[in-house]
Amino acid sequence: MLKNFIMMFFRGINELLFPPRCLGCRTLHHGLCPQCLSIWKGSSFQTKIDVIPVFSSVAYASVATNILLASKEDGIEEADEMLVEALRHSLYRAIAALKIRPILVPIPSTSRAVRHRGRNFLLDIAARVGQLESLPVRELLRHNRIVQDQSILNARARHENLSGALSVTSLSGKGVDVLLIDDLITTGATLNEAVRALTISGFAVRGAITACVALPLR
Repeated sequence: MLKNFIMMFFRGINELLFPPRCLGCRTLHHGLCPQCLSIWKGSSFQTKIDVIPVFSSVAYASVATNILLASKEDGIEEADEMLVEALRHSLYRAIAALKIRPILVPIPSTSRAVRHRGRNFLLDIAARVGQLESLPVRELLRHNRIVQDQSILNARARHENLSGALSVTSLSGKGVDVLLIDDLITTGATLNEAVRALTISGFAVRGAITACVALPLR
């Protein structure tokens, strides 16, 4: 009893000093405020890179930006769960449209990003999605050279930056259906490079799922 009282006391002090804020707009609120929640859960999108369909759940704007950063850079568990649910929504639509039970292959993070964040962000998120949906997740892709930060590049430079940058860790891909998984699609450069690398190794890349999509694709 005393231990529970002490924990509740310090939790109350912490909330007084650092009141909870909406992850989407930073107003005072537990979890997402109603407006941000409606934005995060309100839509479905299907785009395409070359011939590969991409299924996404949220339009990339300020709310999505803040939630992605809260998960990717700050490691906030609540934001992680929001990404997991958005990706599951995208996954349901992909499976229904493509009529497959694929393996999930996350886009790899650079070793520099993993060191900076203290974890392999997207692999952790993908593993959670795979666990909840009883789908295998395989870390098949890796960077084989140093690449620049994509966020500072325009569309053409992004494609040039990633051209030939990924390779596959397994060559036993013949006949294996793959869905790529990423947090965000902007120009499609990263997904295009992943498709190239996997296809060369015999994998059948049937599509991709993302939590967010920047519209129109730049």
